[in-house]
Amino acid sequence: MSNIIKIVDSLIRQGYTEEFRVTGDKLYWVQKAVRYSADQFEVDRAYRLESADSSGDTSLIYGISIPKKGIKGILVDVFDTLTSQKDTATVYKVLSADTIVLSHDDDKQNLKFGFLPKVHKSKFDEAPHRYELRIQFPDFPPCPFGQHFSMLGYDRKLGEYVWLTTNILKDERLKVVDYKPEPGVDMPG
Repeated sequence: MSNIIKIVDSLIRQGYTEEFRVTGDKLYWVQKAVRYSADQFEVDRAYRLESADSSGDTSLIYGISIPKKGIKGILVDVFDTLTSQKDTATVYKVLSADTIVLSHDDDKQNLKFGFLPKVHKSKFDEAPHRYELRIQFPDFPPCPFGQHFSMLGYDRKLGEYVWLTTNILKDERLKVVDYKPEPGVDMPG
């Protein structure tokens, strides 16, 4: 079992049952569609999982509470994207304090979470036009730790979702595609 799944399971057993995301400069509570500013929440636990072989694939997991509301939940940044987004700077300052760094050997596996083919930077460099980063597509596979993927890589040649390592996400050649629903069709969860 992946270290990410173990950490998420442990947090759930400790009462962190809600799902959080970051949208702009706010923490977003997915189940209730409520946003909180950086001064309204606390990071109780933070874990950074780094590959033992390279820094090309990093994930972050946060146990977050909103004390005034009695809410506890989890934020998973499996792509380590919050560090590079300018509009998340205020929230990221709160998230970056007191992080426990763990090493994992996930880069030695050809599959992420046992089902997503992993694409390393060297393979991406061979044909960068072959891959794209899809955001909020309704046909994403289920997330193995009980939340929802907000973005995933896509191999246009094979027509399948893939796991792009973190250093690919920072490559300006990567095409980013936001899902645009048909008029009158609601976006998924």
